[in-house]
Amino acid sequence: MKKTLLLLMTLLTVCGSFQGLDPQNVYPTRMPTPMLAVLSKPIVDAEKEEAMNFFYELKIQLALGEYEHFAEEVRYPITIPVDGIPKSYTFAAELEEDFGRIFSEDEIQTFISTDEFKLIFTSEGVKLPDDKVWFDLICMDPAYNEAEFLITEINN
Repeated sequence: MKKTLLLLMTLLTVCGSFQGLDPQNVYPTRMPTPMLAVLSKPIVDAEKEEAMNFFYELKIQLALGEYEHFAEEVRYPITIPVDGIPKSYTFAAELEEDFGRIFSEDEIQTFISTDEFKLIFTSEGVKLPDDKVWFDLICMDPAYNEAEFLITEINN
């Protein structure tokens, strides 16, 4: 009798704990999360001034020591060499934490002192003369209706 009662209590406990749970949340898939492809939009002459303004705002924020703003303007995920080892970043907070290891004081001063008119416009985006930072016009929707400039590459 005790064994039957114990078995019945065990079954009720186990079965009762799964009521109301969504099976997808209980057993999540091991498949990788799909990511949208990066769609960039060609930068035409009308958007070159916007690119220069984007770069100018980045310079102001770096001059003020507000590295968080720079990190928020990056297209994630991004892989950046840190101390010679490639490191992937998914969030702005991660990049901000390593900012001093990615950019030296001299590199920050070079970035700040670069004139907007020295930006190099290519088919792959806009780069600084020292090739340290690249940014591009990234589409935020598949129809190419909404796009904004984001940093796409940081080289060490």
